Amino acid sequence: MTALGKDGASARGGSARRAKSVLLSVIGLHLVAETALTPFLPQLFERLYGIEDPEATGLYIWICRIAGLAALPLWGLAARRWSLHGLVLAGLCGSAVLDLLLGLAPSYAAYLVLSTLIVSTNSALLLAYPAFIAEHGDESSQDGVRARLTGICSLVVVFHLSVVVSTMVGAGVLALPEPRIGISAFAVLDTLLAVLTYRILGKRPGTRTGRAGEARRERTSAPGPRRLPWLMALAYAALIGVAFDFSANVARPFFTKFAEDLGSGSVGSGVLFFLPSVSALAVLPAVRRCHDVLGDRLLPLSLTVGAAGLAWSWLAGSLPGLVGGRLLFGVGLGLGQVAVELRMFRATGTEGPAFTAVETARSAGLLAAPIAATAAVSHDLALPLAVAAAVQALAAALSLRRPRSTASSPAEPVADMSEDAAMAAVPPQSRRKPDTVPALASATASTAAPAHSEEIHR
Repeated sequence: MTALGKDGASARGGSARRAKSVLLSVIGLHLVAETALTPFLPQLFERLYGIEDPEATGLYIWICRIAGLAALPLWGLAARRWSLHGLVLAGLCGSAVLDLLLGLAPSYAAYLVLSTLIVSTNSALLLAYPAFIAEHGDESSQDGVRARLTGICSLVVVFHLSVVVSTMVGAGVLALPEPRIGISAFAVLDTLLAVLTYRILGKRPGTRTGRAGEARRERTSAPGPRRLPWLMALAYAALIGVAFDFSANVARPFFTKFAEDLGSGSVGSGVLFFLPSVSALAVLPAVRRCHDVLGDRLLPLSLTVGAAGLAWSWLAGSLPGLVGGRLLFGVGLGLGQVAVELRMFRATGTEGPAFTAVETARSAGLLAAPIAATAAVSHDLALPLAVAAAVQALAAALSLRRPRSTASSPAEPVADMSEDAAMAAVPPQSRRKPDTVPALASATASTAAPAHSEEIHR
């Protein structure tokens, strides 16, 4: 390679690294901003507006969740027309203005309305997820699979770190003499990230899907039977994601009370609450090795481990038993999150609309978690853990295999195409020579299929 070529490759690599850093920062901001004040809302409403009724907090949370659920598919539709980077920038700009106004809200009603608008604009930041994964390439080669796995591991690390950071930020805002200043300070972060997004991502392509993405567009735009396998794969990924998210969240609301009844104390119950996140972070360095060894079997095995940890926690009659169950659940949680996201991005790609469709389904599933927890705890304080174990075991069973019509992943663009679709994927100059089409399709399929695809295993 010439010196000029090396300089060009180095510049492209540096640009890609900066783009990944900005998108990862946007994702971290989205996670922290959504959850920082949630544990402290009753105290916040009492200090700002003199409201002590807990129903005000419940109403606020439900309206915000419904607003986010309604806004997410709209951003997904917008992603059909505009780039993901442009929509992320729009979300940051809107959130900056609204966060500034939120700290000035004169009443609870105004705070609720502004929060609803903020949740709607913040939903655009979810598009940073597929944009970040797109920066790691597609799954049309083994190197692409490894790169995507690295990107998903980064997302999981940011997720678990945000749990700790958001709690600290929320407590810090409430400790201020004037919490309004802390609330409006989020606008500064929004503005800073908006500037970085514009400067670093403004001229970059919105997605980089490669051959797999082109084939996926062919399938999704085609009518009838060609579209059905992709829709089935999408629904299957959504179903696994809903079951996983539900099982990970249904036991959360009443867990500290359950731990205190076993003698943990308030501090110990808090430690036990976060213990799975610590365990998950500890196993993440081994994810790549596990994936190399297990391939697609990583998903059902990790979900089974998580279900066993939840069941152990449910049956624990002492603190040592509860600690063991939480640690085992964390191992399954860390490996399972990576495997679930890998399965989801394999089905949705990184173009936005399909991703937001699956995320909408997963968000809707989360609405049922607190309702199920409340119903279960009315019978027994430990019952939510049993429900979580059963649902995660169901998710493990679902992930064992997919229906035959959805077996080919988006990373296998030609192998699951009909003859007409395969012909459409061939350059026009090659179509004049029918004898070359089968050989070309076979060669393309063999290079596109990842080493651990379910098609190869079968």
